[in-house]
Amino acid sequence: MNRLLVGLARAGDAWDATVTAAVAVPRRVRAALAVRRHRRTGVIAAAVVLVAYQFSIGDLKVSASGRFTGAPVFQTAWEQLFHARAPYLFEPVLAWHPTEHLAVFLSPVNLLLGSVVAALVGCNIAVAAFAARQAASCRQPGRRTGYARLLGVLPAFLLGFACCVPTFLLVLGTGTAAALLPMLIPLRPVFYPLTLVLLTAALVGQSRASRASRMSAGSARTL
Repeated sequence: MNRLLVGLARAGDAWDATVTAAVAVPRRVRAALAVRRHRRTGVIAAAVVLVAYQFSIGDLKVSASGRFTGAPVFQTAWEQLFHARAPYLFEPVLAWHPTEHLAVFLSPVNLLLGSVVAALVGCNIAVAAFAARQAASCRQPGRRTGYARLLGVLPAFLLGFACCVPTFLLVLGTGTAAALLPMLIPLRPVFYPLTLVLLTAALVGQSRASRASRMSAGSARTL
């Protein structure tokens, strides 16, 4: 009975700490983005992720052979705005061929979905940089820095590109693709929302860890 009560008390404490950390996330993000260096780092990371996301879903294409030669510079299909070709993947409404080596397919919905993932990644990196700076100023040996905690959410970053799983598998070889595609394609609708959940959880985890670090540092100073 005592063990049950202790377990419930610990679960309650963990829940309270998680809720407190979740409430503190907007404040942590604002504090991180208020520092110009961290804001610039977060924006650059978000831009890189957004461009990579567009490449991964095929909305940006580069051809070294110039296979887009002769293609119309602009093509529009506004009626396809909400036409989904796969879960969380929509048809483009504008095709732009600025050169024979580059094609840009604009889908506002895909751009919005990619921007959400990119913004979460940028916030994670900015907050991690902010936490690393705080940890360095506190000089707490044995504490994980913000960058070290960030390594734990790298799988969440990669999940953001999961809608193009078939493309990545084909790069690995037809045998690998044939073996894995039947298992992964039914899971594709789960990948994008799971990405958002994991990236948000990473922000909450960083906020919780930072709060624990500050409390530990405060206790050490009072001793």
